Amino acid sequence: MQTLAPLAPPRPEPAAGTTVRDRRPTRWLCWLVPAMVTGVVVAVRAGTPGPWRDELATWSAAHRTVPQIVELGRHIDGVTVPYYLLAHVMAGFGDSILVLRLPSMLAATATAAVTALLARRLWDPRAAFVAGLLVAAMPVVSRYGQEARGYALAALFAVTATLFLLRALGSGRWWDWLAYATSVLFLGWSHQLALLLLLGHAVTVAVIKRRALFAWLAGVAVAATGVLPFTLLGVGQHAAQLDWLSPAEPADLADVAGTIFLSGVIGGAVCALALMALRGRDRRASLLFVSALLPVLTLYAIDQLVTPMFVGRYLVFVVPLLCALAGRALADLRLPLGLTAVLVLAAIGLPLQEDIRRTHSGSDYRQAAAMIHAQSRPGDGIIYAPRAGWHFTDIALRYYLGDDVPKDVLLQSDEVANASLWATECAGPAACLAGTDRVWTLSGDDLETGRRAGSTDQLTPAQQAVLNGSFRQMSQARVDGFTLALFVRRASR
Repeated sequence: MQTLAPLAPPRPEPAAGTTVRDRRPTRWLCWLVPAMVTGVVVAVRAGTPGPWRDELATWSAAHRTVPQIVELGRHIDGVTVPYYLLAHVMAGFGDSILVLRLPSMLAATATAAVTALLARRLWDPRAAFVAGLLVAAMPVVSRYGQEARGYALAALFAVTATLFLLRALGSGRWWDWLAYATSVLFLGWSHQLALLLLLGHAVTVAVIKRRALFAWLAGVAVAATGVLPFTLLGVGQHAAQLDWLSPAEPADLADVAGTIFLSGVIGGAVCALALMALRGRDRRASLLFVSALLPVLTLYAIDQLVTPMFVGRYLVFVVPLLCALAGRALADLRLPLGLTAVLVLAAIGLPLQEDIRRTHSGSDYRQAAAMIHAQSRPGDGIIYAPRAGWHFTDIALRYYLGDDVPKDVLLQSDEVANASLWATECAGPAACLAGTDRVWTLSGDDLETGRRAGSTDQLTPAQQAVLNGSFRQMSQARVDGFTLALFVRRASR
């Protein structure tokens, strides 16, 4: 196969009467402005939505010691240990969820800048400017830019690794390959499934400069040495962590744009624009599209053939690549028309942006905690049901109420002692409830079916027998996602 020229051809000399200084503002404003806009958009009410279950897991892990986080990874979330270590560092600056979300906010801001830099390298500053603003307009960028998990970081390092790959292919310099390897390392630390991006990178290297394949493999190998220990920690954990998933259907693959972008209209529009960028046999655009497409198809294949894991948020890292392509397509229009298209997509996403800033899930942990706090008395106990579920209601109440949470009357050993995200309950509920006259139950709705929880139907038969025999139910209340009930001990005869 004939070796092709590097992706970024030498730029022409300035025309007569035009100085390099005249062009510099365009070259840096095309990424700086989108970054500033994205930073403002992501920061708006970033602390308003309460943490949802995944963020509660982050909060729990962040407040453990480093050895405890590593030990947690031996039992669950082994591949997430690098992110938990980052969260542990952030927890030193404050206890609020906003502090834990700050790395994601900064990552989303940087993603807009790097997406623009990628589009500028591939095409021109106009494509860069529009591509960066598209990132700012995406509701999915706000959603995961305001979440204390690694998805926004994965998006940042996916586009950064792609940019450094193109630089390394164009220059062949060892430090560019080192920068690429470092980006891939951070990509794997952020979210290991994002390493599916390497499939597209392999194709890019094979097409653009096949003789650089050894250098690329060396860079990937360097990154792998840093990712592999956490991969080994997570071996065997996927079945327990993804037991709530069912295999995807063909319709899920057909609707993947809406799933990734959180909006079928916005996702469809961006993907359509990305396809438009392929016209004219632009090999650079085609390779970028392949880098975005292969991870989607591969994850679906893994879902069908290995284990269910076709989840939209696992693919958020392809969003900036598609935005870069869409920016290329819009750059073919006059700039006012391209910007108008961005504004239209932003306007379509406004209702979703509002929803994102209200809640990140259908479970109102904050209201449940507020109701218990307002009505509880000293000496009250609480039973969390189901303890082994994914609601993490015990962690949520500690987040909101701190030391004011009612006594966990069935607690035998907590999640830290268990090196887990779940506590262990005592085997004899009658003995554990002795001396407690008022007991709350907090039950989460079924996450798979959405069936509402009753006051005791999620408890074990032994727990139900004690409550029904020795207590009487005084009240029951509903908040989104939960049922709360108060039981008072029957008077002895």
